[in-house]
Amino acid sequence: MQYSTAPSWQEAREKLRKWREQNERKSDEIVDLWMTSLGSKVSKAGDEKWMIIEQVAIAALDVHNYGVADDLILKLKERFPDSDRVRFLQVLRLQALQRYDDALKGLDAMIQRDNTNSGAYKQKVAILKCQGKNTEAIKELADYLNKFMSDQEGWSELCDLYLAESDYARAAFCAEEMILHNPHNYFVHQRLADIRYTMGGIENTKFASSHYSQALKLNPESMRAYCGLFLSGSSLATNPRVPATEKREYSQIASWAAKEISTRYGENQPPSSNSAEMLEGLFGALQIQ
Repeated sequence: MQYSTAPSWQEAREKLRKWREQNERKSDEIVDLWMTSLGSKVSKAGDEKWMIIEQVAIAALDVHNYGVADDLILKLKERFPDSDRVRFLQVLRLQALQRYDDALKGLDAMIQRDNTNSGAYKQKVAILKCQGKNTEAIKELADYLNKFMSDQEGWSELCDLYLAESDYARAAFCAEEMILHNPHNYFVHQRLADIRYTMGGIENTKFASSHYSQALKLNPESMRAYCGLFLSGSSLATNPRVPATEKREYSQIASWAAKEISTRYGENQPPSSNSAEMLEGLFGALQIQ
């Protein structure tokens, strides 16, 4: 993004401050502001200049402007020679240059100095994923979560990694951990239901139906949860191994879910005998591929 009229250095500083506070990573705009307005006047920002320099260095790495990035990282290293934040920037530079082994060595050294450095652990996982080393990424993230068990983002990432490896049982465990930490998040219940539905079998399908129901209690507008409730209910209602009394209950659940789906799609007619086929075609089965 190029500005037709370069803003003043004060305006540029305010923009960067706003983006830092809102955690917005507008890398192109940040580098452009540095080049046009801030670079030669950053010293006027007082101590804030170091935050600005760090912000611009990260943005420069994002847009592969290694000249700007190297210059700013050097400035930070000269000012803060023992800072792990500067070391982390150096790791990001190595990663941007695809020097993954060197980047991992740098992160290992940071973790050895401080085994509570969660950012270093997470960056190791990101690099391993980038290399397609999911098994190693899983091991690193599992070790991390043994130390930081309340990290919901970490559990979500580990869940995704297990799903990528089709390890649904361990993915379900991760989703259950997420529910323990955030029981009122409908999406987590829905995600666990999808996984258990994918695993198949009567008990897993019952479990999925229960969590689709919970997802709908928390968010009555979730169409995926309605669809999941219909499909899981229909599956149980037609399974010969399910007791007759339970079949009737699941049949009623499936019928109710079908009516809700039809209503939300503006269909006035009651669900037909072909509801299952219609909904399967409309939404697809909910199995995780």
